[in-house]
Amino acid sequence: MSGGPAIEIIYDIPRIEEKLLVKAARMASASVKLTNIKQHPLRFEVSDTDVSLVRCVSMYGAMHAAAIREGAGVRTVNRSSAIMISGDKVLTLSRLKASGLPVPRSAVGLDHTAAYKALEYVGLPAVDKPPVGSWGRLIALIRDNETFKTILEHRDMIANRLMRTHIIQEYIDLPNRDIRTLVIGDEVLAAMFRYRSDGDWRTNVARGAVPIMAYLNDELREISLKAAQAVGGEIVSVDVFEMRDGGYLVNEVNGVPEFKGFIRATGIDVSAKIIDYLVKLVRC
Repeated sequence: MSGGPAIEIIYDIPRIEEKLLVKAARMASASVKLTNIKQHPLRFEVSDTDVSLVRCVSMYGAMHAAAIREGAGVRTVNRSSAIMISGDKVLTLSRLKASGLPVPRSAVGLDHTAAYKALEYVGLPAVDKPPVGSWGRLIALIRDNETFKTILEHRDMIANRLMRTHIIQEYIDLPNRDIRTLVIGDEVLAAMFRYRSDGDWRTNVARGAVPIMAYLNDELREISLKAAQAVGGEIVSVDVFEMRDGGYLVNEVNGVPEFKGFIRATGIDVSAKIIDYLVKLVRC
């Protein structure tokens, strides 16, 4: 065993990011404990972990794993509260607005009739999102009322009650990209553009968007840090829209960020930066 800090990486699906984190931890002389929540029960008694890095794809899996480790007195990154807030888009919008950050014009319909009225308020075209989800899944572009009617019918058929909550937001189409920044502690590592792939209006790298390094100016750095603080996150990505007047709108915050696209765009060794942050956290 290493004489360095004991870092636990909690995950459910092993991705390239988790493999890079393991490699970086070992390079930093840290001992690494891997916990797959699909295969191992989580106990409230843990004695061999200094810090747990929560990397679950499942929002509830990540939140519950962090909460269990916190119950055992283990420091988690991110904390369960930050994962919960950033994982629920309604809660995220609430914290962003309360912090004075600019966000797209939005309204939330907690059921069918309210969703129609939310769309009337926001106007067409609009985007409809469920409160929980990633990789652009179940997010729909609404160009007319007939499309929205079909979306409502389909979402009503999903057993999960959360899917009947509709976050309606104005559709931002300027330009054909968005910006993602990555925050670790009190540092914004860099920014990247995510250019939409042909035939898709979404900018998720998982859906073929092309990541390219962007200029990180002072305003972008400031709103990224403020967004991270709003949700209580230590390691988060922040998705931002550019406006015609040169301003920005904060769209979403991700409490368990993927970063392979970020590495491609910026060349930054993100995994090493994350492990360095955890090591310093343990030693403070």
